Amino acid sequence: MIIDKDFLSKEQIAYIENHIFSNDFPWFIENRSVVGRKNKPFLKHTVLRRPEEREEGEYFRSYMGKFCLGILDNFAKNNTMTIIDVLRISINLTYNNGYEKCNVHQDHEYNHSQLLVYINECDKKSYTVIKNGKKEIKVRPEKYKGVCFDNQPHYLYFPKKGLRAVMVFTFKV
Repeated sequence: MIIDKDFLSKEQIAYIENHIFSNDFPWFIENRSVVGRKNKPFLKHTVLRRPEEREEGEYFRSYMGKFCLGILDNFAKNNTMTIIDVLRISINLTYNNGYEKCNVHQDHEYNHSQLLVYINECDKKSYTVIKNGKKEIKVRPEKYKGVCFDNQPHYLYFPKKGLRAVMVFTFKV
């Protein structure tokens, strides 16, 4: 697991602050936090759909594509990673939806790595929990912290108060 708190540029931070958290940023309801599981809604902005969901020739689903790739590239350069293929990019916004946590899941059924970038101040108890065998690693959300891990089962605690915004990247290294 890699944790990095200093990889975003000043320009990227300003864009997040002034654009993603503006009244004009489009969020869409997703009725379930894990595909095929019980309804636990949240809001999302899909930047790049999963390869198996894309139409032929489709790449970005959103105008945010180039910006998000810049963030992933900064993280990779800062942590000497080489990214071979970007699989999915989403900006997720969770809130107190009446559930404690989402189901344990892996984002893809095939090998991948994952980067979570927390982009706002939020309920510090809305942890991401990464399962490593019998061990569970609790990751506290902190604004502009990036957490990268392999395709391990994980879940999140929904915030009890406020909003929790996270950029989610899946990719192959």
